[in-house]
Amino acid sequence: MSFLKRLLFGKPLVRINHPVLGEGVLMETRSGNYWEIERELLNQPFTLFIETVGEQPPTDQQVEFFLKFARNNDAAFATAAPLLVPEYERWVKGSFPAQWREAFQFVAMTVPLDADDKNDWDLSFECLQDKDRHNFCCRMQGGTAVEVQVDG
Repeated sequence: MSFLKRLLFGKPLVRINHPVLGEGVLMETRSGNYWEIERELLNQPFTLFIETVGEQPPTDQQVEFFLKFARNNDAAFATAAPLLVPEYERWVKGSFPAQWREAFQFVAMTVPLDADDKNDWDLSFECLQDKDRHNFCCRMQGGTAVEVQVDG
């Protein structure tokens, strides 16, 4: 019966309950595995993707990498701002506000393997000045924003 269940329903999900990050589900993809964790940040929904090898749980360094930005959303914005601000102005056809929190909400991030900011990783912001609240995802390489993609 176990074979039939796996055939019909696939492999059972691998889950963790991390003492700092909360509950996560292992996502296995061709490009690599990652933990997906839905949590709150500043009383708002926040999605965290932590890259991993196999089923290894998040490392202490990865937790600290996340906490650096969770504790200081301004640092997350500042990291993405060189590309995020001009893309916002193109998207909304207007000037960027004096306070970035009037334009965006920090909603998701990827934590790279080994918590090494030289690896590829992402920071995502939801546009608050757009009726559809599009997501602006900034891809980081070498610790620098290299691309921003807007959903929709």
